[in-house]
Amino acid sequence: MNKYNVKGKIVVLCLISLLLQTSMLSAIAIHQNDISNKELPDPISIDMILETSIYRRMSVRQFTDEPISDEALSTILWSAFGLRDDKTHTISKINDVHAAVIYVFTQEALYSYDPFNHSLVVFKEGDYRDDIDIMQYEAPIQIGLCWNTTKANANQAGIELGQIGQNIQFAANALELGTVVTGQIPPAIDPVGIPKDQEGLIIMPLGHPSTPYDFNNKPLWISPLPKIEGSSTTLSEALMNRDNEGEFIGTLTDQEFSQIIWSSYGFSKYIDKSEQEPIHLRRHRTVPSAHGYYPLDIFVVTQDGIYEYYPNLLTTLLSSVFQITTAPVDFFGLPIITFVKQISQEDVRANIAFQLDDPGIATAPVLLIPCLNLEKAKELSIESAKRFWYYEAGAVAHNVLLESNAWDLTSKICYPIDENAIQSNLDLSDNVIPLLLLPIGS
Repeated sequence: MNKYNVKGKIVVLCLISLLLQTSMLSAIAIHQNDISNKELPDPISIDMILETSIYRRMSVRQFTDEPISDEALSTILWSAFGLRDDKTHTISKINDVHAAVIYVFTQEALYSYDPFNHSLVVFKEGDYRDDIDIMQYEAPIQIGLCWNTTKANANQAGIELGQIGQNIQFAANALELGTVVTGQIPPAIDPVGIPKDQEGLIIMPLGHPSTPYDFNNKPLWISPLPKIEGSSTTLSEALMNRDNEGEFIGTLTDQEFSQIIWSSYGFSKYIDKSEQEPIHLRRHRTVPSAHGYYPLDIFVVTQDGIYEYYPNLLTTLLSSVFQITTAPVDFFGLPIITFVKQISQEDVRANIAFQLDDPGIATAPVLLIPCLNLEKAKELSIESAKRFWYYEAGAVAHNVLLESNAWDLTSKICYPIDENAIQSNLDLSDNVIPLLLLPIGS
């Protein structure tokens, strides 16, 4: 009897042990399931015409608590940095390298975006949205734009992340969501402890706007340049078909030239009536700018000489007269008075191509060069803040790449080897610094 009692006790203990192990494994499995990587659904196609997306680009700072669907998040992340059918990304490389790292803050976890598997990879379990070290706009999702410091410097990364930020704004707006570009030094993402070989630059809250979009089409255009027209290319098509290859030859029509120069730094023909900002009857720009300074001077080089672009003379003059700190801004949807002013008759394309060691761009009908005017940048003219102006130049460049595609033109981003050489060719002052160069051809 004692022998059987011992055996019975052993059986009972084994059963108890098995049950405990099963329970522990189940608990572990449940825990792992809570923080598992997240596959994203297929992104949807955005059928909004590219120029309409650019017209509607604006910053949104107030959001509802309504959650964002996985389908919408999937579409925005693919637009931002996803892989296309040809296995390249939706944005252009800088110096033949991609350095971008995207983090996604949600209620349940902090993820990094894996563009190769189109999925979210758990970085940390838990809600870290309030840990971002900035007076952040509350939204269901926060997106952190960072870069790998072993692959790019801060300025190169700024150009790449500027492209990504544009795609996030375009896609969010098309899906009736909203976002805004925010940045600071030190980076706002630092408190969450990203890897040491990464650095943060931008945080973009993402949510449903508290006030619905309300645009009024008022194409008040006074210019020797042709009015902006809509192409037949949708935003998704432009992202999928953007091409950096091709010969930079031929000529641009006046219409094509007008489309390209406008996309770089122009004003929308739409007036925003949504009351999301104190001055709500206004035109937005094709790209965002820190503090609304818009410190970039856009120069164009052709065989006929060097030109400077004036996006809207009227608003610039008013800002100068009234000493508005965020200049140039738009007041109540004033008419667009835009033109290019010739400042030299010298053709310097061959010189620039030689100094960039890129002979293929010597025949480009247009070289578009965004330059930082340090006087317009004000307190953000310090060296550590330049990455934000490279971000702005990256946004400019991305618009040009997309608009070029929509009009069957070719374009690419050239990161200057010697900015002083370009500065000398354009006869610019020391306070005006070339950030990048865009050859455009037919």
